Amino acid sequence: MFSVLYIYFKYFEVLQLSFDNDQLVEKIKSMDKDEAVEILLSILSTSKNMESKIKAVELLIQFDDSNNTHFQTIKDTFLNDRHPQLRLQLIKLIGTYYKEKGIDFLKEQYKNCSDGTVRKNLIDIVGKVDLNASLSFLVEALNDANMEAKKIAITNLGKISASEALIPLINMLHFRNTEIYDSLINAIVKIGKKGNLEIIYDYIDTEDPHIKREIPIILGKIGSKESAAVLIDFLKDDNPIIRKNSIKALDGIIELRNVKHVIDLLTDQDIEVRKEVIRVLGNVRSKRAINPLIESLKENDAKIRNLAKNALYKILEKTKSYEPLFEVVKGRNINARREAVKLLGMLKDVAAINLLISLFNSKVASLRGSAYRSLLRILDNKIDNKIISALSDKSWQIRMFCAKIIGEIADPSTIDHLFNLFEDENGSVRKVAVDALVKFDNKKVIDFAIESLKSSNWKTRRAAVNLLLRTGSKESFNSLISCLNDEDVYIKSWAAMALGKLKDIDSIEPFIQLLKENDDKIRISAIKALGEIGNKDAIKPLIEVLGDDNWDVRKEIENTLNQIDPDWMSYL
Repeated sequence: MFSVLYIYFKYFEVLQLSFDNDQLVEKIKSMDKDEAVEILLSILSTSKNMESKIKAVELLIQFDDSNNTHFQTIKDTFLNDRHPQLRLQLIKLIGTYYKEKGIDFLKEQYKNCSDGTVRKNLIDIVGKVDLNASLSFLVEALNDANMEAKKIAITNLGKISASEALIPLINMLHFRNTEIYDSLINAIVKIGKKGNLEIIYDYIDTEDPHIKREIPIILGKIGSKESAAVLIDFLKDDNPIIRKNSIKALDGIIELRNVKHVIDLLTDQDIEVRKEVIRVLGNVRSKRAINPLIESLKENDAKIRNLAKNALYKILEKTKSYEPLFEVVKGRNINARREAVKLLGMLKDVAAINLLISLFNSKVASLRGSAYRSLLRILDNKIDNKIISALSDKSWQIRMFCAKIIGEIADPSTIDHLFNLFEDENGSVRKVAVDALVKFDNKKVIDFAIESLKSSNWKTRRAAVNLLLRTGSKESFNSLISCLNDEDVYIKSWAAMALGKLKDIDSIEPFIQLLKENDDKIRISAIKALGEIGNKDAIKPLIEVLGDDNWDVRKEIENTLNQIDPDWMSYL
């Protein structure tokens, strides 16, 4: 043992330095173990500086005291000083070296701890060091006012297999505290999985609705097939929450022979119950649920229909025939037809292509849209001959949607088929054919369009001009020069507008000639084009037509002159 005088001297020497000083910490660490511990205990017993005491305990943790030599000093400090940070460090120290005597001491002091954080750490240490002998202590800690302390007590009880821990935990469900709910359920499930189902079954007929509604959830998480019969009985309960929770719990443990009990609840009055039924039936994948789920596709609630569609997909994806869906598509209920169409797309059923094409002729826009999207999913970026053949269908809507599909896939081998639609009698079909061709990054499209400008059919020429306008290349624009002399009013005006976008155009003479056209639209297009080109040689010809009979033409001339040169009046 060191002399009192020596210890005093060393203690005095240490006090000359602040505990914030790294030099002091290193000095203590470099001392003989017993010497360092004696000094730290002296600081702990006599210092009035709380930071020094806390630091002393932190350093004591680094020195082994497996012989429990200094427990009394640690114990006295805990009893005499209630500073939370100091107590937290003392709890850590006790849990590290004084487990046998220390844990019992901490249990005794639990009720005297006013700080919730201290109690939380105390419960945590007790659970880590002496779990199996702390059942009654942890049950008592369930009543702690500090929610974190309560949560740690719950978690520790879940690690104990003793059935005595189950009842107090289940009774806590009565309070429906959301902060501890997950911890509470997990703890009950852990104990239940260790063979304590009978205690849980005792609560099946409880009059406490808050506990009763959680029993199915607990049984479902335990996942014992023995519980299926109990859960099936719960499906008849008057409380819709209990019915819903029971259905959810049956997911994964119900046998196929008992699926009927779940299917029966597809007509439940509570919509949340029905949603859970549909979800579970999809996971169970019983073919017995196909027709009942198809009926659910008729529901007005969009979420119900979507759940039913997804459930049917899970069931049908492993089958080879989707005939029931074909019948639905041909039926009368719009909701069911639309969802069945979407489902055929999800299943990528090639056999459904003709049926879906026929829906393009439907009077219902949502059916046409759903059929279009489903076909794209089925085709998977590859053109089917049925789509090509449908370009000749007598229905203009079928022709239009098939052209749109071809544009989305943009297979170069289909370019000729789209150009054939330039002569289609329906303007919408011709427009979609142009829209589709614009999506092709292929020189062949421009070459075809330029060649089509020579066609004697005005529909073809208009479509070709439209396409060249949309492609936007100089080659496209230059080919439109010949269109300025076209007999078609629209072609002339479109060409003029398009050519006006070229800043480096060789001659404005073709546009000057258009100023003499009889049709107002052509004259206005030519005037706008000259404004875009911005060539000052156009000023005098424009001034000459300022007296146009049409007010709109005169206004456009004035705007264009200002655009080319704000000082245009000096040319008069």
